[in-house]
Amino acid sequence: METTNRFNVKRFLLLLRNDLFCNYRTLLIGAGTVAAIYFIATLAPLIFSQRSVDSDFHSGFFPAALYICGFLLSAAAFSEIHHSQKNTAFFMLPATRLEKLASRLLLTTIGFVVIGIIFYFLLNLLSFLIAALFSTAQFSLFNPFSREMLLTIAVYLVAQSLFLFGGIYFKSHAFMKTGLALFGFAVATALFSAIIFRIVYHDFFYHMQVMDNYLAHDFIYLEDFSKTLFSIAKYLFWLALAPFFWMLSYIRLGEKEV
Repeated sequence: METTNRFNVKRFLLLLRNDLFCNYRTLLIGAGTVAAIYFIATLAPLIFSQRSVDSDFHSGFFPAALYICGFLLSAAAFSEIHHSQKNTAFFMLPATRLEKLASRLLLTTIGFVVIGIIFYFLLNLLSFLIAALFSTAQFSLFNPFSREMLLTIAVYLVAQSLFLFGGIYFKSHAFMKTGLALFGFAVATALFSAIIFRIVYHDFFYHMQVMDNYLAHDFIYLEDFSKTLFSIAKYLFWLALAPFFWMLSYIRLGEKEV
């Protein structure tokens, strides 16, 4: 139900509160699961074998929890639009399509990241206190503002757009189908690139076979070309990927309304 085409901040905040209230059970279940795995992975070896928990643990556990939980949440953000008994209620909400998309987008990006950091830090602080009472092993505190963690969060904020679009596009099993689609795209891109590279740079393979004086020049050229290609891919990832899939999500959401 489109009440007006203009974005209304008050209406958006009400919608945001409604979305948060409707999904708090899912968030609590996910938080409980992460907490259980975290305590098993940290406190059990810490107390029983006196093994220290250093920053390397956080470098592995936090990104894994952030990506898996965040992508699952993003893929399920619009699950009700694929159910005949629920989609009518969603589309009849007194809010514009942009407000509906922005609400779920904000919850699965900045909202999820902020809540996740606070929750993980509290888990870490509780584990630190327990370790101080029952163990002599060292237990490092989680630093969400390190360069590594900030990069992890930035990558999530971009890559999340893929699963948000997948949740709107696929009717069921959106998380798995999006992952398979990305894997298939990566394989197809790699094969296509290898074929094009073999055709365009056939001289390189010839020089490699005969080991002539042109081989060193070819390596220098390929190194410069790979750096240029990597720079282009990096800019596309950081600047274009997320807005592109947000736009596709907006368009696809409009198609589902019809």
